[in-house]
Amino acid sequence: MKGFYIVLPLAMVILLGMALRAKGFFSADDKDRLARLLYWVVLPVMFLRTTYLAGDSIILHSNLAVAAYAAIAFTPAAAFVIASALTHRGDRMRQAISAMAAGRSNNVYLGIPACLLALGPEGMEAASLYVALTVPGYQIASILCGEAVMSGTITRESLARCASRVAKNPLVVSCVIGFFVALLEIPVPEFMLTSMKLVSDMATGLALLALGLSLEVKGLLPAFRGAWHDALIKLFLHPALTWAFLLIWPAPDIFFKSAVLLAAMPTAVNTFIIAGGMGLDEKYACEVVALSTAFSALSIPAWIAILGIS
Repeated sequence: MKGFYIVLPLAMVILLGMALRAKGFFSADDKDRLARLLYWVVLPVMFLRTTYLAGDSIILHSNLAVAAYAAIAFTPAAAFVIASALTHRGDRMRQAISAMAAGRSNNVYLGIPACLLALGPEGMEAASLYVALTVPGYQIASILCGEAVMSGTITRESLARCASRVAKNPLVVSCVIGFFVALLEIPVPEFMLTSMKLVSDMATGLALLALGLSLEVKGLLPAFRGAWHDALIKLFLHPALTWAFLLIWPAPDIFFKSAVLLAAMPTAVNTFIIAGGMGLDEKYACEVVALSTAFSALSIPAWIAILGIS
């Protein structure tokens, strides 16, 4: 029941967006403006603040960081192999979405509350550290994977083109700036951090609402038929790989359980916004997000049981 009650609020806001679109409160142009606001303003501010507050803590928790980043690197690669060989043969656009979505967890808005409910305050603190450590990595890795898949064959020119696009991505830039500002101990006034938090707090509701505006009830069944495998890859492959790498690079029990549970979260809501901003298949990314979120009502309790969390 924990998984159901965690996912239910997200589903309600998505349904609200769908209902508002159906009633004519928002047009297609409104949806696009909202997506641009999120991609170019709200999400970059959120990532800048998160990475700044994380600072150089990645150095202090090396095993957790190494295991998490190994999973972040291997999960998209495995998802691409599965997509190119089995599920999306010949469809480079969907292969790119598969690679991007596989390692992007809805940690901030779903994972941390899940860890609080499952593991208590200590679990929430461990989850917060994990999120701070991995935000830059999974942003850069997932976007780089999407860019690399769309570039086709790996050549020096395609790598340079891919690197150029990644370097211009506002989400990656904000993560890099936040980390180095913290690393160089450049003071940021409290009023700026508070202002950034106010902007960041808009991300959850706006992203879920925008997702709802992008979905149509009549398309949910085709979405299930086309995206169920990518949803399952995210919900089961990513946490399984995280578990495996934490056996190689052990971390304290509370970090182990928090990291696996966070990796088991559905695909991050902002994935479809990022996909749209990159010129990828935004509609299919919406379908993966929606289905993985729906399936997580079952997968989250399953992982809680597997981890032996009472």
